[in-house]
Amino acid sequence: MFFYAGDTCLSYDHQLIALFHTVDLAILPIGDHFTMGYKEAAKCSQFVNSKNVLGVHYNTFPPITIDSQAAIDYFKAQGLHLILMDIGQSQSF
Repeated sequence: MFFYAGDTCLSYDHQLIALFHTVDLAILPIGDHFTMGYKEAAKCSQFVNSKNVLGVHYNTFPPITIDSQAAIDYFKAQGLHLILMDIGQSQSF
């Protein structure tokens, strides 16, 4: 199962998802200006109990530009896997 957070910030309510579902992939915003940033997204992935995260809502205009390598490294240090894709790129899961 996958969980898509949409445009949201981190909330303790995200912990409820893991009580009812097994999440294989969490699709989380990581742009930080209007939504959660990558550090909050890492915590959210822990809340929903998913080690795999597809980052969305980042790098499309200056206020939500991130350091992609720093984000990947941060997730890796937490024992998590962050997937970042270029516009138009596809990937099978």
